[in-house]
Amino acid sequence: MAALTLGLGLAGLAAGQSQAAGGGRVVAKGPGYSIIVTSPGAGRTAGRAGQARVTDAPLETLHQPIVCQGERVLHIDNRDLRFEGNAITAEDGCEVHITNSRISAGGIAIRARNASVHIENSEIEGGQASIDATGKAQIYAETSTFKGAARRVAQASIHDLGNNVWL
Repeated sequence: MAALTLGLGLAGLAAGQSQAAGGGRVVAKGPGYSIIVTSPGAGRTAGRAGQARVTDAPLETLHQPIVCQGERVLHIDNRDLRFEGNAITAEDGCEVHITNSRISAGGIAIRARNASVHIENSEIEGGQASIDATGKAQIYAETSTFKGAARRVAQASIHDLGNNVWL
């Protein structure tokens, strides 16, 4: 039976982050709170970021990138995705949320141009780059592992919200 943990305020948010790194799954998050589902005993051993089991989803190999354009919201949760080339492209106002997932690309894993990408409790790997942010792109990363260069150009920003591993 899974336990549901609700962390409130700054202390609760920090506790929620360590529980997510220890094997829990973030199911909801907002200003000042996060809700994490853990299995019994999961919080007993503290783990480093990047050691968490981010997904138990079956491996999916996709041959075309996922593209989000315009004023849309795309949520990728509990997925294990492999791409031969580029993986995910967010453009022109799109908002992408990647949680509890593993994304691996032969090219660029996450490409954002004038878009917002939120990555939490995930593993992102790109042969050419893990992140490529241009224009006014905003990337928010928390409790995740990134393998490959993280590039930003112009006014783009990459916000490290903590507990990330950059390889």
